[in-house]
Amino acid sequence: MSNIRLHEEIRELNLSYLVMAQSAIRTDKAVAMFQLGMSEPIADMLAELSPQQMVRIAARNQVLFSFRFDDELIWGLLTDSHQPRAGQEGNAGQLHASVLMAGGREPSLAKA
Repeated sequence: MSNIRLHEEIRELNLSYLVMAQSAIRTDKAVAMFQLGMSEPIADMLAELSPQQMVRIAARNQVLFSFRFDDELIWGLLTDSHQPRAGQEGNAGQLHASVLMAGGREPSLAKA
């Protein structure tokens, strides 16, 4: 992939994220803040961005957001790559991942 194409893809990704985040914040700020993992001042700022500001911000040569968790346990639970215990439902791993992420605890300290 050429650098120009990569820059275009990053811009598109950033713009899509900003539009989605702004829409979610304007629809239900509290839920959006939780789902996107952002503070209220950031949510307020994003809600007020003009389309021109979003386009200008999106054009930066860096992805604006990052994965909120870098723990293998969480990714294993989300991708179902762990071996479920006998009698566990298939959704139990995703439920466990959601609980760990919502609790704001360090996932690596939690027991699987």
